[in-house]
Amino acid sequence: MKLTSQQIAQIEETLVLNGIQYDDIKLELTDHIASAVEEKITFHGVSFEVACREVFENWTEQLRPTSSHWVGLINSSPKIVLDKWVRTTKQLQLKALLIALFPTVFFAYFFNGKQNKFDYTLLVQIFKTMCFAISLSIIIFKFLIFKSNIKTSFSLYFNKNSTVFFIFLFFYGLGFIPIKLSIWDFGTSLFFILLLSFLFVYSLFCIGLAYQHLQFVKKLKLS
Repeated sequence: MKLTSQQIAQIEETLVLNGIQYDDIKLELTDHIASAVEEKITFHGVSFEVACREVFENWTEQLRPTSSHWVGLINSSPKIVLDKWVRTTKQLQLKALLIALFPTVFFAYFFNGKQNKFDYTLLVQIFKTMCFAISLSIIIFKFLIFKSNIKTSFSLYFNKNSTVFFIFLFFYGLGFIPIKLSIWDFGTSLFFILLLSFLFVYSLFCIGLAYQHLQFVKKLKLS
């Protein structure tokens, strides 16, 4: 039995009441739950209300509000949203760290013992410019997401994950926090190469989440 548009709307409303405010996850869950409800009505001969209640009981654990230290204990969301958020955060951080190791190892190999012959002034200026450019890009994408007036898991992860890194990049770019590349301290210089490389790569991954949000909004408006 195919559900009516009113019944599907009722499922969506129940999901919203359970904290599912993100359209991409809401659409996915609505499809799963609607299919399960249709199956119960067809094969068990129960009413929509009974089928809907029984199916939602099976989703109780996934819809339970929870938190994680990976994304901040103050950020409570339904378990299905938080699990995806934690999984995405771990993956992006690990990938960013692995990629950031390449310029760090390159710097360590080619400039160790030669740092007194290397002028860091240009490199510091390049880093400042990149910091400012990426922080400006984050601001632009935050504005585009706000303007879209649609919530997705991508916008949630982007807004939450990029905020702290944006602050560091912005202050590095303006010179409020010094980039300590020094001919006298190779270890500190190496640390800053790794730190800034990680910030750059992770921020670019976060911008990728913002782009996924905008792509979803575009498809949503076309459907």
